[in-house]
Amino acid sequence: MRTRTACALVFALVLLLPAAARADGPASVHLTRCKTGPDPSERTATYKAWMRAVPGSVRMALRFRLVAHYPGHHPEVVADSKLRVWHYSHHEVTRYGYRQTIKHLAAAGTYRTVVRFRWYDANGQVIRRAKRVSGACVQKGQLPNLVITGVQISRAPVGGNYVYGVSYANIGRGEAGSFSVALFVDGALADSREISGLGPGEGSTVYLNGPACRRLRAVIDRENAVPETNERDNSYKAAC
Repeated sequence: MRTRTACALVFALVLLLPAAARADGPASVHLTRCKTGPDPSERTATYKAWMRAVPGSVRMALRFRLVAHYPGHHPEVVADSKLRVWHYSHHEVTRYGYRQTIKHLAAAGTYRTVVRFRWYDANGQVIRRAKRVSGACVQKGQLPNLVITGVQISRAPVGGNYVYGVSYANIGRGEAGSFSVALFVDGALADSREISGLGPGEGSTVYLNGPACRRLRAVIDRENAVPETNERDNSYKAAC
């Protein structure tokens, strides 16, 4: 699955919710705000989850996970360490809520949050579990498509190493956020660079260092940080 590192998280803890915030059943989650825009900093989604105590519970907890669905792809969980955190209520709280805002959403995606809820007894044992799915925050736009277009090799002026000019391009219709370009020489990682972004139809060349090679492989966005129209054309192989 794609690892998403571009999502910044802002948390606002609300321990006691007003009576009007009650939802059907003991737990609920809703999309409360969805902002769109051409710039990644403008694309945010805010979700609010709450839960009520059940008979026998003395403490509650909840955890958010973000699920993204891009055109031509299956829905996938956005892997982010900050979204793996369980948020716990104080003991004896009867209602507990948490609001989470996720920033820098990629364009052309549909985003929902899946929230898991737990209720604990006085011994710290889970006595009930629940899962709820929010409404969708839809971000307009087109997806990029990153490719390696070629590699040129030249001997370095000193040190006996070689310089590999790795050319890359965005052949999609959407703008790509930051991504890496990596060079593998005879199966081992030789060098890599982080690229800040690339607009649709744009291309450039990055110069990486490595030893003499028999075979090389250049990979663009090997962490799968950028959602693309085609995820299977990010690698370029050649004999030296």
